Amino acid sequence: MFAVLPTPMMLDGSLDMESLDRVVDHYLIGGAVGLVPVSIAGEGDLLDDAERLRVVRRVVCRSAGRASVVVAVLAGRIDRALAQAHAAANCGATGLLVKPPMGSAQEVLEHVGAIARSVRLPIILLDNPKVGARLPMSLVQALVDTVPQVCGIKLEEEPTAVKMAMVRAQLGTRIRIFGGLGGVHCLHELEHGADGFFTGYPHPELLVTVMDRFRHGDLAGAAAAYEAFLPVAMKERGHAATMIRQRKTILFDCGVIRNATVRMGANSPAFATAQTAGSHPVQC
Repeated sequence: MFAVLPTPMMLDGSLDMESLDRVVDHYLIGGAVGLVPVSIAGEGDLLDDAERLRVVRRVVCRSAGRASVVVAVLAGRIDRALAQAHAAANCGATGLLVKPPMGSAQEVLEHVGAIARSVRLPIILLDNPKVGARLPMSLVQALVDTVPQVCGIKLEEEPTAVKMAMVRAQLGTRIRIFGGLGGVHCLHELEHGADGFFTGYPHPELLVTVMDRFRHGDLAGAAAAYEAFLPVAMKERGHAATMIRQRKTILFDCGVIRNATVRMGANSPAFATAQTAGSHPVQC
């Protein structure tokens, strides 16, 4: 599991770096083998360059070699994407999660290729047509064939398991396949070739248990673990617009972060807080 990290914030919307340290520890203790800062679920598209840099540096420092750090590159313009990729590399990132830009297949190939040539880090493709370019099978094949740094795909185009089976059948082990979407389809995805998951699901130990039992051939145990995992994932799924706040509220209730402030918009000073009102204690 690669943990897609939330970005903790103070009540005024500034970064809460002490809580970020606890977030890193929380996911590593829960079994994550990788950390993904400044992603969309980490409000990375709402942070300015200086904030992104602070978050990535802190995650690399706090992880201290305990996990891979795969930094999200979200910019659609190539100059901005290259700046984000270089900043990640200079901070010690071990890989990049690249959101393909909206545009033609050729534009996607040029965008990902330019990043790969510039920083020479492993690249995981973000395949979610709700937030970036759609990646049909032909384009995934072309990216793997022409950009050697492309080694994985975070596959969130539904039905995810169907596409995962297609990718596995066509590319074999040339690419690693990761699920997302809060892990809501995780058991079905494992059955159809998923290698793991990129998700910020706030109870990582539950997802790790599903994975471990499945990989050890304990299908009944995996199914039982999935039942325990599912309620939070389904709530996220049913209220996708508040997913970031839901995760932060759970982490607040667990004592991991100081409060559950979320940033409301890229160009707005307004913030929303779910510190105590509306939060519900959970067992952690």
